[in-house]
Amino acid sequence: MKMVPKQSSRSKDFINLSILLTLAFFVGLYIIYTTVVISKDGVIFIKYAKQFDTDPVRTMVNEYQHPGYPWLILQAHKMTGFLHKDTSILSWIYCGQGVALVFRLLALAILYFVGKKLFGFRMCFWWILILVLLPKPAGYGSDVLSDWPHLCFLVAGLLLLFNGSVSNRWWMFGFVGLAGGIGYLIRPECLQLVALGSLWLGLQFFWSKRTISKGKVISALVLLLVSFIAIAGPYMKLKGSILPKKNFDLFAKSLQQSEFYTQSNQGISESVLAFQFMPTSVIKAFCKLFSNVGETLLWFFVPALLIGMYKWFNLRKWHEPEAFFVIGLIALNVPLVILLYCKYGYISDRHTLPLLILPVLYVPLGLQELANWLEERFPKKVKCFPESNHDVNFWFLVLFLVGISLCVPKLFRPIRINRQGYRAAATWLKANTDVAAIVAVPDKRISFYAEREGFVYKNGNIPSNAVYVVKISEGQKDETVLMESLDTVEYKYVSKEKSGVNVFIQKNLQDR
Repeated sequence: MKMVPKQSSRSKDFINLSILLTLAFFVGLYIIYTTVVISKDGVIFIKYAKQFDTDPVRTMVNEYQHPGYPWLILQAHKMTGFLHKDTSILSWIYCGQGVALVFRLLALAILYFVGKKLFGFRMCFWWILILVLLPKPAGYGSDVLSDWPHLCFLVAGLLLLFNGSVSNRWWMFGFVGLAGGIGYLIRPECLQLVALGSLWLGLQFFWSKRTISKGKVISALVLLLVSFIAIAGPYMKLKGSILPKKNFDLFAKSLQQSEFYTQSNQGISESVLAFQFMPTSVIKAFCKLFSNVGETLLWFFVPALLIGMYKWFNLRKWHEPEAFFVIGLIALNVPLVILLYCKYGYISDRHTLPLLILPVLYVPLGLQELANWLEERFPKKVKCFPESNHDVNFWFLVLFLVGISLCVPKLFRPIRINRQGYRAAATWLKANTDVAAIVAVPDKRISFYAEREGFVYKNGNIPSNAVYVVKISEGQKDETVLMESLDTVEYKYVSKEKSGVNVFIQKNLQDR
C-alpha cells in the first residue's frame, strides 16, 4: 500500500517532464532553425573548438573563455561526423547550438526536482513552463553560448547541496565539488557552489544547533574542496589565476608570466578600468541589474516574483537548507554583477540568469497569491484537466495566460532578425571572392559565415591588406554618407526591417 503514492508521484513526474521537455525541445529546434546569426561569443567558442583539437594547451592559455564548452562542441562535431562528413561552418554552428539545447533540457529536468522539493510537483510544473517560454533564457539555450551548459552543473550542484544538507549525507558534498569543478571549466560562476557549500558547513561547525557532527563537517569540507580542485585545479594552474576570464585584481596574478600569453586577450578591454566604487557607479549598477531582471521576466512576472519570495521566506527560517542556499545564491551573485559593472561598465542579461534561475521558482507562488486576491473579489473556479480531482483558481490561469501571451511573440521572433544583411553579405563574399581573400568587416560574424579571413576595423581604420571592405549602416542618415562612394559598391543589401542593418561591400581602395 505504501508503494502506490510513490508510484503515483513518479508517474506524475514522468508525465510532467515529458510535456515540459518535449515543448522545450521543439521550441529550441524552432529557434535554432530560424536563427539569423549566432552571438559574437559563439564565433569565439567555435574557433576555440577548432583550435582545441590541434593545440589544446596553447589554446587554453591564449583564449580567455573557459575550455569546457568549446570541448563539448568539438566532441559533438566529432560524433556527428560519423553520420555525415561536413566541415562547413554551419555544421559547427549546429553542433554548438545542439550542445546548448541538450544541456538546457538536462538543466530543466534537474530544476524540476529542485522545484518539487521546495513547492511540490504541481507548482514546479508551472514554474518550468514559464522558464521554457521566457524568450531570453530560451534564446540562450539555442544559441552558441555556454550559459545553459554551465547552469546544468550549477543546478545539479544546488540539488546535491539541498539533499546533502537536509539528509546530513556529508559524502554528497564530494559530488557538489565535482559538479562545481566541471561547471567551472565551462564558466567561472560555478565556483559559487564551493562558496555555498563552505558557508553551510561553516554554519554547521560554529552553530550550537548543528544537525551534523564537527567531524563530518570537516570531512565534508575536505571532500568538497579536494573534488573541486581535482577538476578545476589544473586549469587554474595553467592560467595562473582563480578567475582568469575577467582578470579581477582581487584574485589574478600576472598572466604576462605565462609562456603562451598574448596581449590580444579578447576577453579584457584594451583599457581595463580601475575599480570605481563611487556611489553613482553602484547606483547605476543596481539600476542596470533591475532593468535586466525586468526585461528577462518581461516585467509582467516581476511583481509575482517579489510577492512569491516574500510569501515563501516569511514562512521559512533563514538557516533551513532550502532558504539558506537560495539566499546565498542571491547574496553571491548580486555583488559579482555589481563588481562587474563597476570595473567593466556593463551587465549583460546573461550575467543575471544564474541570479534568477532559482528565484523564478517563486513566480507561480506569487501568481497564486495575486489570483487568491482576485478570487476573493470575483470568485470563480475551473478544472485544470478533466481527469483532475482538484480545482485550479480561475484567476491563476488568467494571469498565467496573460504572461505567456507576452512571451510568445518574442519567443518566436527569429534571433537577430535585424542582422539578415550579415548573412546576405557573407553569402556574396563566399560566392564571389577567393578563398584566401582578406576582408575588413565591422562585425566578425560576417567573415565567419563567409569562411574568409577577416579583420575587424573600428573608426574607419581599414587594414591596407584587405581586398574587400564591408560597411554597415542603420537608417537613412548613415546610408546617405555611404552613397557618396556608390560607384565603388560591389554589393548592397537594404534591410526591410525598420531596425535592420544595411550592408555595403566595396573593394578596398587602399589595396590598389
